Amino acid sequence: MSSQKSSVNSSKYLPVEISPSNFSSVESLSQVETHSSPHSPTNLLSHSSALPYPCTLPLEFHRHILEELLSEDGLLILSRGLGLRRIICALLRIYSDKESLVILLNASGHELNCIKEEIAECGVKKPGLRVVNNETNSKERSELYISGGILSITSRILIIDLLQKRIPSYLITGILVMHAERVNETSTEAFILRIFKEDNKEGFIKAFSDSPESFISSGLSPLQTTLQLLQLRKVFLYPRFHMIIRDCLEQRKADVTELYQSLSPSMNEIQQAITECIEACLSEIKKGNGNWLDVDDLSVENSLFRSFDVIIKQQLEPVWHRVSSKTKLITNDLTTLRKLLEYVIDTCQTPTSVLSQQQQSPWLSLDAGNTIFSVAKRRVFIRTSTTNPTDSSQKNPYSSSELPPGVQPVLEELPKWNLLAEILQEIESDISHTTTTSRASATTTQGLSEGESLNHFNNTILIMVENERECSQLREYLSTMHIAERQGLSKGGVILKRLLKNYFKWKSGMSKVNKNLFNENDKESDNRDVNNNNNGKDEQSKRGIFQRGQQPPNKRRRVRGGSTAFTFSSTITTSSNRSNNNSSTYYDDEFDVEAFSTYFGLLDLRDLIIIRPISGDDDDRVLESIKPKYIVIYHPDQAFVRRVEVYRTLHPDISCKVFFMMYENSIEEQKYLSAIRKEKDAFEKLIREKSIMAIPLGRPLRVLNTQLESLNVNTRIAGGRIIRQIKELSKIIIDVREFRSSLPSLLHQSGIEILPCTLTIGDYILSPNLCVERKSISDLIGSFNSGRLYTQCEAMSIHYKQPILLIEFDRNQSFTLQSINEIRPDIGMNDISSKLVLLTITFPRLKIIWSSNPNATVEIFQDLKKLEEEPDLETAQMIGLEDDEFDDNAITSNAIESDYNYVPQEFLRSLPGVTSKNYKYIMSKVENLKELSQLSKNELQNMIGNDNGNQLFEFLNKDVKEEK
Repeated sequence: MSSQKSSVNSSKYLPVEISPSNFSSVESLSQVETHSSPHSPTNLLSHSSALPYPCTLPLEFHRHILEELLSEDGLLILSRGLGLRRIICALLRIYSDKESLVILLNASGHELNCIKEEIAECGVKKPGLRVVNNETNSKERSELYISGGILSITSRILIIDLLQKRIPSYLITGILVMHAERVNETSTEAFILRIFKEDNKEGFIKAFSDSPESFISSGLSPLQTTLQLLQLRKVFLYPRFHMIIRDCLEQRKADVTELYQSLSPSMNEIQQAITECIEACLSEIKKGNGNWLDVDDLSVENSLFRSFDVIIKQQLEPVWHRVSSKTKLITNDLTTLRKLLEYVIDTCQTPTSVLSQQQQSPWLSLDAGNTIFSVAKRRVFIRTSTTNPTDSSQKNPYSSSELPPGVQPVLEELPKWNLLAEILQEIESDISHTTTTSRASATTTQGLSEGESLNHFNNTILIMVENERECSQLREYLSTMHIAERQGLSKGGVILKRLLKNYFKWKSGMSKVNKNLFNENDKESDNRDVNNNNNGKDEQSKRGIFQRGQQPPNKRRRVRGGSTAFTFSSTITTSSNRSNNNSSTYYDDEFDVEAFSTYFGLLDLRDLIIIRPISGDDDDRVLESIKPKYIVIYHPDQAFVRRVEVYRTLHPDISCKVFFMMYENSIEEQKYLSAIRKEKDAFEKLIREKSIMAIPLGRPLRVLNTQLESLNVNTRIAGGRIIRQIKELSKIIIDVREFRSSLPSLLHQSGIEILPCTLTIGDYILSPNLCVERKSISDLIGSFNSGRLYTQCEAMSIHYKQPILLIEFDRNQSFTLQSINEIRPDIGMNDISSKLVLLTITFPRLKIIWSSNPNATVEIFQDLKKLEEEPDLETAQMIGLEDDEFDDNAITSNAIESDYNYVPQEFLRSLPGVTSKNYKYIMSKVENLKELSQLSKNELQNMIGNDNGNQLFEFLNKDVKEEK
C-alpha cells in the first residue's frame, strides 16, 4: 500500500493544468485580460464590502466575476467545477425583488429544483423562482409577468407570449441564458433575444457556459457568431489557470495521495485489442471518406469521447446517401468499442451481453476482435472436460446445480477493488488514532462547543464513482467482502458469483426467446401464448432472486458493527449494510413500529462510507451538506477535482484528505489528461479570438422588407420626387405547434411578421388561398403510417383553393428521400414514393414542394406570397371549427391556453382513429390516456364510430411481439 502512493502538493496534483511552467504564454494573456477589467483584483475585497447588495459568495474570484457581470452584459465562460451555479444563484438573489422581472432560460427541470433550493438557502423570500411551463394557462402567466420577480419559462411559451404581446418587452428587466453553448442561429433562444432587443434597448442579457470546447468546434469565428446571436459584445473568460482563480485555490497545500494501480495482464490485453479494433475502424473510414471528413480528427485519442461519434455523423450527414453501408456500420461500431473500453476498467461486464445484438462488423473478424471475447471469457470462467474427475485438493465453492457442467469459474476481480479496500483500512486506522488523540485532548480542555465537536469527530468517507452501475457494484462489494473472506473466497467473490449466475440465466433465457420467436412450426406457434405466459412467470420469479439485497436499496439501515456502506443516488440518499446474512426480514402489510425501529433508523453522519456517482453541479451541495473528512476519487474527473479544491478553500478548518485513484498506462489516464488538454487548448484559442474579433456597432437585428422597398424609387412619377408607397409588412399565420422547429425564427429574421395561433387546418397560412402543411422526413413517414396525412390533405382541399404539402429536409441532411443503396428495382405499395403518388392522384389540387433546408423554405414562402393577399388571423382560426365552436373564446384561444394538458393532447391526436373532429369529444369523456386504453371495443365504437373505434382499439391492444 505504501509503495503505491505518494503525498503530493497541489501543483503536482494536476501537473498538466496547474503547473505555471506549462502556461507561461497563456497566463500572460490572462493577466492582461484581468488588469484591463474596471475592477482591480487588489482592491476587490475593499470594493466588494461597499456593494449596495448582499453578497453570499465567500471566494474572491466568485465576487470578482459577479462584479464584472453586474457592471456590463456579457458571456461568462468558466472552467468546469469552479461553481458556475453559485454565481447564477447570486445574480438571481440580487434581482429577486418584485420591482424587476428577470427571466431564466435554458435550465432543465433538475437544475431548476436545485436553484430553487440554493436561492432559498441564500435568503430569497417566497415565492422565489417560479416556473412557467405548458401546464400554466395564459391568465396565470399574465399575472406572473405583472407581479415581477424571477421566472423560468420554457423557450417555446416565451416566444409565443412575446409575439402575441402577452408579455410586453419593456416590462422585462433582463434575461439570463444558461448553457449558452447550445444557442445557434436556428434555436428558439436566439429568436427570443432578437425580439427582446428590438423592443427593449435597456434590458440586460447575461449568458453562462462551462463548456469552452463548444465555442471552437466549427466555423470561421464561432465565438463571435455566438455573441452576435446572444446580442452581446463582451465575453469573460475564466479558465483554471486564470491568475485570480489560481491564487485563490492554491492558498492551502493539498493533502492528496495519488495511487496508480496497474492493470491486470488480461485487462491490458483486452485494452490493446480494443485499441487495435478502433484503429482498424478509423483507417477503414479514412479510405473511402477522406474527402468528406477532417482526417486530423480521426484519432484514437479523440474516439475516447462521446462527442467523437456526433462529429463524424455530422460531417457525413450531407453525403449520407453516398456513404456505403459498411461505413455506416463502422461508425456505429465506434460507439460500441468505446463502451467496451469503459466496461473493461469500470464495471464487471462481459462483451457477450453487450454485443448480443451486434451485426457482423468487420472488426469482429480480426485477430484483435477474437482476443476481446476469448480473454474476457477467460477472466470469468474456463471450459473443462466433464469426464475427468475433479481434483479433491481443489475447493470449488460453487455447487453443480448453480453452473452448467464443464464450467470452472475464474472470477478475476478489478484491481481497484482491492486497492479501495486497502484505502479504507488505512482510513479506519487513521480514524481510530485521531479519535483517541482527540478524546484525550478534549478531556483536558473540555471547552469545545457542539459545532466544533461535530466537525472534530466527523469521519465521513465520500467515494465518488462514474455512474450508478459502478456505485451499485462498489456498494455490494464493500458490504459483502467480509462475508466472502469468511467463506474462503476473495473479497469480491460474492458479487462475482452472483453476476456469473445471472449471466448464465440470462443466456439460457435468450435461447428460449430465440426458440419462441423464430420457430416456424405451426403447432408450436399455436402454443406460443401458453409458453409466453409460463416464461413470464419464470422471469418474475427470477427477478425476485436477482435482487441485490433483501432490503430495498433506498431505505436506511441501522449500523451493526463493522464498517458501513452508504450510497447516495442522484436525488435519494441510499444506504446498505449487509453485516449478517442470517438477519431476519419482516414483510407485513401493517406497519409495526417496533420492527421498523429494530432494523431502520437515522444514521449518524460522523461515521459513514458514502458512495455516490459524479453528478456535476450537484456535487457542490453534497460536499457542503456532508463535509467529508476523507474523499476517495475512484474515477478521475477534472470537474470534481476542482470542486474539491473549492471545498477545501471554503472550509480551511476541515483537514480533508483526498485519495486519487487511477489505472496506470490505461485508457482511463489518457482520457483524463486529454480532457484537461482539450479544455486548455480551447481557452487559449478563445483568448486569441477575443483579442482579434470585432462586432459591429448598431448592426440591425434583422432585414425588413420595408427597408428594401423604400429604396425603390420610380423616376417616372414626378421625376422620382414622390416615393412609392411602402408596401405593408408581409404576414404569415403559424400554428403554435410549429414553434418547435427553426422555420418561424428564420421567417422572422427575414423580415416577415409572424402571427402565432392555433390552427385546425394547416401549419402555415400564406394567404387566403394558400395553406401549407409542413412535414419533416420522419414526420412524413409517421403520418403515412397512421393515416393522419390523408385527413390533413382532405381538410386543406376542402377549405383552401391551393393546398400545399411541404417536405422539408434538415440543414445537415442529404437532400434525397432514399439513398442509392435503398433503391430497389421493384417498388411496392408500402414504399414512400408509392404513397406520395397515390396521395397526388387522390387530391389533384394538392401541390408537393421539396425543400432542402429551412433557409430554402423561407425563400420559397417569399416567392409564393409575391402576388397573394395577406391572410386574416380571425378567418384562419375559424376555418375547420364546428358550428358550436364559433365563439369569442375559440377565436382567442390557442393550444397553450387550453384547459387540457398539451402533451397528452398531442399524443391523443396522433393515435389512429382520432381525428380533428372527435378528439375534443374523447377528452370530454375520459380523464386521461390510461382510462382511454382500458375501454372496451364496444365503448370506443359507441364513442367515435365503428371504423375509428376499431382502429383505435386495435392500436391500443396490439401485441408488440406479434409477428408482422
